[in-house]
Amino acid sequence: MKLKDLKFKAYLLFTIFLIVSCQSKHPENHDEVSLSASPIKVPANFREARWQMDPRAVLTRSDENGFDSHVVGDPCIVWDEEIHTWRMFYFAMGRAEDGEELLSTGMAKSKSAEEIGPGDWEKLGQVEISNPEDFTYEIGWHKWWVIMDAYKPNRAAKIEEKYWSVFTCTTPNEQGGKNKFIQVAFANRLAGPWTVVKQPVLSPDENWFDGLHCDTPTAYWVKDENKVAIFYKAYPKYAQQEQKESEFGSGTVLAWWHPSRAEAEKVKILQRPGQSKAWNQGWMSTPQVFYDKHNKQWYGLINGSPTSPADESHREPAPSLGGWVISGPEGLESLWSPDTVNSPFRYPEDLNQAELDGGIGVNFWRHHLLATPGGKARIFFNSGQYGTEQMYSMEMQSFDR
Repeated sequence: MKLKDLKFKAYLLFTIFLIVSCQSKHPENHDEVSLSASPIKVPANFREARWQMDPRAVLTRSDENGFDSHVVGDPCIVWDEEIHTWRMFYFAMGRAEDGEELLSTGMAKSKSAEEIGPGDWEKLGQVEISNPEDFTYEIGWHKWWVIMDAYKPNRAAKIEEKYWSVFTCTTPNEQGGKNKFIQVAFANRLAGPWTVVKQPVLSPDENWFDGLHCDTPTAYWVKDENKVAIFYKAYPKYAQQEQKESEFGSGTVLAWWHPSRAEAEKVKILQRPGQSKAWNQGWMSTPQVFYDKHNKQWYGLINGSPTSPADESHREPAPSLGGWVISGPEGLESLWSPDTVNSPFRYPEDLNQAELDGGIGVNFWRHHLLATPGGKARIFFNSGQYGTEQMYSMEMQSFDR
């Protein structure tokens, strides 16, 4: 055999060795998930990561006449193949001249797949709606969530060749108060325009756990079951005897839905407050879910509070804290429980001066995690005084194992 043939074979074997070595290194720490044209590596369990709060704002409020002049928060981020970067949908609040809250949804995009921190996001204006008359209240649509593939974080699912979103619509009632409903919308492009389905898929049932509000949805397409899992925040209208330590606290409910159905099926109360002394046992919201295939378990990023709300209140007393929840062995329909080892991330009283000077404080609202193809990750949230929140983030630093 010629020397050059031997050299080539040796080179080939060495190359194969390197590829196999790289692919097998630390298999317990990573799942491979395709978010775009290229596969990306994400941690098998983000609960094991360490997170550093960044005092710089990711998105700030606009001037006093803007549609997002009072609140910028509650992000939902998905990859948009059309623009080859991340598209963010966020809760925007302005105010009318008479002081009425104007609730809507804004959009922003990142500079690139890897540039996702403060200074890397460009606002794109309000979400375009083709039929705003079909909202249950035209100035009450917010907390927008694009339905994602349950096994591919931050990847928008296409169902029947369309993108779908769920959102809250806060609507005045005949008693002078308000109720929250969950509606859906669909579009051919993530950029819109979006078409609203007039009939809510989830409405309060006065005599059940969600008698006051159906709020803050997150939703995932479970392809194998051909249906969408909708997690929503249920507010009881009446005191709940099952949660005596927080009789009016909100909890997490699971509903199943498909675009062919007018309404979602309310399946199960996954979490009630007032069951322990954990960080989220005053009230709790809804999770951004992840599947840990090594432990064959779902877990979620969520916000909640140790403070029990009073009946006659907005039902979300401070502090809102971010942390993790864990499913039981039966999967999405399991009873979920708080992670008390890795949660909460921070308490407001533990903020340092730089974080306070940056405007962070009082509450840490809806948390949303984004991992890039290059291995960066941030958790986004909004913080500040009630009605004046802006968006901030925590950056992933390292793993515990």
